Amino acid sequence: MSAKFDHLVIFVSNLDDAINDFTDLGFKVTRGGSHGLTENALIIFANQTYIELLTLKPFWHSPLMRIANRLGLLQWVLERKANIYCRLLRWVNGDIGPVDWCVSVTDLESTLDSWKALHLDVLKSEKFSRERIDGGIVRWYLGGTTSHDLPILLEDITPIDHRVPLTGTTEHQNGALEIRAIQFKVQDNVIAQNTAVRFLLPADYQDGSKQKDLTLGNVQVSFKEHALPYKVSLTISSSGNQAQQLDLAKSHGAQIKLIP
Repeated sequence: MSAKFDHLVIFVSNLDDAINDFTDLGFKVTRGGSHGLTENALIIFANQTYIELLTLKPFWHSPLMRIANRLGLLQWVLERKANIYCRLLRWVNGDIGPVDWCVSVTDLESTLDSWKALHLDVLKSEKFSRERIDGGIVRWYLGGTTSHDLPILLEDITPIDHRVPLTGTTEHQNGALEIRAIQFKVQDNVIAQNTAVRFLLPADYQDGSKQKDLTLGNVQVSFKEHALPYKVSLTISSSGNQAQQLDLAKSHGAQIKLIP
């Protein structure tokens, strides 16, 4: 089973504003298309990882939907389905900013079976799709647990190049090249760390390894409890000669550092 860091999800209140903010930071932002109830834009890097800017379509901002959300009606319905939608609903019902992260795997159900064996509260996986701006349809499966400290797992159905195109999308004015490291604020870094090591890394890598960070694909992943003033910290390699800390006011809650 091969596991790779795939993308960070940032929920935003207005997609156009978020696109403008990240463009001001020097990123090339590519509109991704529509998932049905949501729409997104992608900031894609050369190692085929990305930042996803996600927002609800205007209908879901209507007074009726706000009342339903406030009363917990949608949460009540979805919790009884015990599927991955229970996890995704938190994205749109909570605070704006970084809300989750995805790891791509080659065999989603096998990984979920491994997590069940650890007695984790595993949610039923579901098939998802997105209509791209050019009309093309991309499809994938999502699965995961109720633990917000663990990633959502993704298995592509259509080729990853259809979901995360590299041609014409990775030329960032600020020189950004690849996501190299990401750090998350979690409730319990021991649980997050141990579970991720056990079921996201190959067995031969785990043997004798006592490092505290994971390497998923070529992205280093680490966890910190509570103390961080931000939810997520990203380190991105760049073609520049100096390290640069980007404006947190425009990065929608993700601390981003460019390094040579």
